[in-house]
Amino acid sequence: MLRLLRTSIVYRSAFIVLGIALLVGIFFALLSYHFSAQSEQEQARQRMQASLSTVENTASIACFVLDQNLAGELARGLLKNGDISRVQIISEGKVLAQADKKPVKGSDQSALAILPGISPSNQLVHEVYSPFNPKEKVCEIHLDPNIDFIREQSTAKARFIVYLLLLQALAMASAVVYVVLTMITRPIKNISDRLHTLAPESGDKLGLPDGNEKDEIGQLVRDVNTLVASLLKTLNEERTLRIQHAIGEKKFQTIFENAETGIFQLNFSGELLSYNPAFLRMFSLDDHGGKDIIANALTSLLEGQELRLHLMIDAAINEARIMSDDFYIQLASSSSKKWINLVISPAEDGILQGLVNDITERKSQEESANQLAVTDHLTGINNRLGFEKEISRLSREYANGNAQGFFLLMIDLDKFKQVNDSHGHTVGDQVLVHFSRLVSNTVRRSDFIARLGGDEFIILLKDLTYLEKAEEIAQKIITLASQPIVINETLCVQIGASIGISYTGPNEFDANDLLRQADAAMYEVKRSGKNAYRVVHLNSSKHQQANDSI
Repeated sequence: MLRLLRTSIVYRSAFIVLGIALLVGIFFALLSYHFSAQSEQEQARQRMQASLSTVENTASIACFVLDQNLAGELARGLLKNGDISRVQIISEGKVLAQADKKPVKGSDQSALAILPGISPSNQLVHEVYSPFNPKEKVCEIHLDPNIDFIREQSTAKARFIVYLLLLQALAMASAVVYVVLTMITRPIKNISDRLHTLAPESGDKLGLPDGNEKDEIGQLVRDVNTLVASLLKTLNEERTLRIQHAIGEKKFQTIFENAETGIFQLNFSGELLSYNPAFLRMFSLDDHGGKDIIANALTSLLEGQELRLHLMIDAAINEARIMSDDFYIQLASSSSKKWINLVISPAEDGILQGLVNDITERKSQEESANQLAVTDHLTGINNRLGFEKEISRLSREYANGNAQGFFLLMIDLDKFKQVNDSHGHTVGDQVLVHFSRLVSNTVRRSDFIARLGGDEFIILLKDLTYLEKAEEIAQKIITLASQPIVINETLCVQIGASIGISYTGPNEFDANDLLRQADAAMYEVKRSGKNAYRVVHLNSSKHQQANDSI
């Protein structure tokens, strides 16, 4: 039986419906029994009270005159009420009259448990007053309820209601069970039995149950047929895709092993999981060097740049997008350095796949092109574009709070125009090259030199805060520039240099003011006799011009 309940929806649904109906029926039957008994008890009290009201006048006279015979007749008359088991008339503390009914032998006391409101302690006491003075109490009538009689009456009515409710519940449950079995569970069981023998690969379908063609069960059968057809189609497509995947996997394996691009897989920690031969060749790795060494090869090669790699991995996983960046590495097997381009994309389950290409040659070409763009082709020092880029870089350093103070020297060559006009551009170019070498040999390697155009030069004395040192360098440039320049055996020329010097501290930077003040100081030297320098101090609130130093 238990096995049937576990395995059969028919038996299980019938058992559950009948069980619920039985429990609900018993609950409401007990509830009806309880309330019916309480109602009968209340009606018994009302009948007892009505009996007292009927004999109240007679009792008043009997008690007033203390007539025991009349009181006895009155008590026996009240005792005829089936709801009363005992009558006592008490006057001035003494029993004037008393009448009792004999108790029924073998009375069932279970009613007291079901009807807790009915007990011998529920005695009804009625006070009787004098017929001549309504405020004078002459006696009391004590009525004890007839428990057996009341129980019998209430039980009879309640039992009838209980039987009706149980019969109704049983009838409703049987009807529900019948409907469920015939209209729901049996068709479903038939469908289940047919599914066990169905061969979908041969195109078999479920037939619609009789009488259920247009209801939910019929729709269920149609949905199952549709699902079976869809699954069969999916299986066929999957079989085809599996064959295509096997072919594609062979092609990919061929590409993976023979490609010149490094192909690899790694986890979120940056450990390599797989790689192709090109990856090993690119980084001069030995496949027999140990799994741990190979697994951590990428992070080892990118030592000092691991943060960028992990940021790429996090962005690829969290944002589900392809990340690409360039890295500069040094191979452990040699002193050579190379540039690589790393591309990482998310795959699945926290695994990433990547490509790596050697871009050393491309980077070298880019660096050469960038260097040419910022280099003066005649003198080999920086040109105006190079100076503008350097100023932009310094601006960023100041914005980040990482800058130091520096001096700016604006230089214009004296007498250069006469030399150029008198001896030609070739001689002028030689003079410019000579002056560029002279300045390069005078300042530090960390300082910046640029030719802005024509005979205008600019020097940035970086990380320098002492004015005396800047003046010493300026004076040395003026002295060296004033010396004769031998062009050839028959030609010797001489020039000079006018220099404007401005300074900016580590906490302030305004490129336009810095250049304008240095330029103004340089032209002041030009007007004052040339071949000298002038210093302008630049602070946060005003510009102060120092004394000339010649």
